[in-house]
Amino acid sequence: MSAIRAIYLTLGLLMFSFTAQAQWPLWSAFKAGFVQDDGRVVDWTGDGRTVSEGQAYALFFALVAGDREQFGRILTWLENNLANGDLSTHLPAWVWGRDAETDNWRVLDANSASDADMFIAYSLLEAGRLWKVPSYTELGRKVLDQLSTQCIRTLEAQTVLLPAPNGFLTSTGVRLNPSYLPLFQMRRFALLDQRWNDIAQHAVAMIAAGSPRGLPPDWVEVTAQGFRPDAQTGTLGSYDAIRVYLWAAMQIPDDPISQDLLAVMTPVVRYLRPLGYMPERWDVATGWKDGIGPPGFDAVMAMFSEAAGARSLSKRFDQRVAAVRQGEMLGQPARYYDQVLALFAEGYRYKRFRFNQRGELVLP
Repeated sequence: MSAIRAIYLTLGLLMFSFTAQAQWPLWSAFKAGFVQDDGRVVDWTGDGRTVSEGQAYALFFALVAGDREQFGRILTWLENNLANGDLSTHLPAWVWGRDAETDNWRVLDANSASDADMFIAYSLLEAGRLWKVPSYTELGRKVLDQLSTQCIRTLEAQTVLLPAPNGFLTSTGVRLNPSYLPLFQMRRFALLDQRWNDIAQHAVAMIAAGSPRGLPPDWVEVTAQGFRPDAQTGTLGSYDAIRVYLWAAMQIPDDPISQDLLAVMTPVVRYLRPLGYMPERWDVATGWKDGIGPPGFDAVMAMFSEAAGARSLSKRFDQRVAAVRQGEMLGQPARYYDQVLALFAEGYRYKRFRFNQRGELVLP
């Protein structure tokens, strides 16, 4: 290849990369507001802390955007600061921030969070596949192996995923978080370990049992006798549970469990129509509600209502989102979690990404 052709090829690749990134303004705005130059994702509403969830979500968004450079920076910061410098042998600590006693910035709790670990493993596996980077594929497998070893348990013939390696086993069972289990990830992981299909089956049963009105709880306890309200949070749902609607609306083609999950959550449409907004908190047993959900909730429910066939309700949520949109950010001030929810909801809704029957990421 001549030098001139090499230059043109390089410029072409750079232009392609730039164009791919520029096509998602919401991601560009999120990077500008919440991602430091070194790849750390900052939650300004949480005293500037960083959680593994934020790094994991940002990896996924960078993958969808074709933003390889940012993907690498986010991964490097995550590995160096949350995983003791080696993600292949350490699941990441879930929270990093300022130690009030010493005024040092460090890991504040070394326990990992399964939902973040799942997104990290998934993003690495799919980056390896889509970008043809074997090192990402290998690292994704190692993260998934660690997660499976440390967090998959069998309780009374039921295969479940613990929310973290430590702290969620009770004297009568285990505490589980329904929002930690996106079906597309479990289908993808099942290509490597069939137990993830069992976890998926159990997850939908858990959500169905805990969401009689289509209102999911933040936490559920699983015992030998079945599902019951969590001893700590009872039958309340809020900032965790809102994500159940995200994953339910992200349909997998010709997947009966995916269809079942959407059907289980659809009764919430009847609950929301007279309200016209998503509460900030709710009781799944009584329908009690408190507060008005933030803008990210509106973005999620616009997406979910559309998936559930409630187009007029979806438009009402769209109007609520439009009323608080400042450029490409939601709310004033723009909060980390609202932007994350909007990136997922609007990214999927407007077909920036989809999933195939194997749970693999499908990009335009």
